[in-house]
Amino acid sequence: MCQKCYGKGYIVKTAMPGAVAFAPCDCEHAELARQEFEQEMADFRRRLREAKERLKMEVCC
Repeated sequence: MCQKCYGKGYIVKTAMPGAVAFAPCDCEHAELARQEFEQEMADFRRRLREAKERLKMEVCC
């Protein structure tokens, strides 16, 4: 497990009291998480496009 992100894929930095900033980590786990997310989004867009075609709606995305 990455010591910077603790397996979450992103690093949380405190910008000021009560405010945090999120930055992507460059570890192997973060790369795998990004690839998985991109694949899920591609699948979602494909299903959305198919549903819109079935409903005869214009595809916007």
